[in-house]
Amino acid sequence: MVTLLQADKFIEADGTALAYAEVGAGPPVIAQHGFPDTYKTWSGLAGPLADAGFRVIALALRGYPPSAVPADGDYSLRRLAMDTLCLLDALEIEQAVVLGHDWGASAGYALAALAPERLASLITLADPPLTVFPSGLRERLGRPHNLYLGLGALSDWWLRRADFAEVRHLYRKWSPRWAVPDAHLAEVKRALALPGHSRAAVDYYRAGMSEADRRAILRSITAPTLMLYGADEPEVRQASYAKAAEVTGPGSRSLRLEGVGHWPHLEAPDRCLAEIRAFLRKESPV
Repeated sequence: MVTLLQADKFIEADGTALAYAEVGAGPPVIAQHGFPDTYKTWSGLAGPLADAGFRVIALALRGYPPSAVPADGDYSLRRLAMDTLCLLDALEIEQAVVLGHDWGASAGYALAALAPERLASLITLADPPLTVFPSGLRERLGRPHNLYLGLGALSDWWLRRADFAEVRHLYRKWSPRWAVPDAHLAEVKRALALPGHSRAAVDYYRAGMSEADRRAILRSITAPTLMLYGADEPEVRQASYAKAAEVTGPGSRSLRLEGVGHWPHLEAPDRCLAEIRAFLRKESPV
């Protein structure tokens, strides 16, 4: 079932207005999207999870509409984790499940390190834990966007050129077996076309991590964690998942999905939903 998500509620996080949509009632699940995408990426999972007794809260990350572009241009992982904390505080939620894809997954890992007491459990898609996340030449060859999307105005021009041809290219490259729906690409392009938002999206790749943040964030995760990833991810990333058990807590597991690329929840929604439901029933029974 596809649920019409409309992010028409707002909170303030360090002076930046953040938008969110919610559906259902029960234990909260904070859903955080990645790049290039929008909060509506959760439309297929939100309804079934709500039907299963959960309150799904889909956050539009800072810089992604209808959230505002931050004046200070801070897209660090610490800031993203603090945004989630601001959302929890504003909604008076003591503890929540975080469900994240791509940047949303990395923000979830950061939150697990910075404020583990606020995390009931963690579900991540497509990105391995930060402490084992690959780096170096092999990662850059496998995912060269980490270099060319971090060049500010030049990257913004490249992303926007030819009616956001780069967006379609990235979907095809990262999920080669998936026939991406035109409606999904149109929604992503519509969001990024709004003034300032495409620049915000590429500036995530310029944020980096300070030495203080590295010490605070690159830690083992104590919360139970479910990690789903596609077999079409680069081998260097898949190898990182083999190390995930060393840096995640009891009850954690990683699962490789065959025939799937970078968007498991969109490419194999039924399989992802089944795994997520089973994990939530165990860790957050309702």
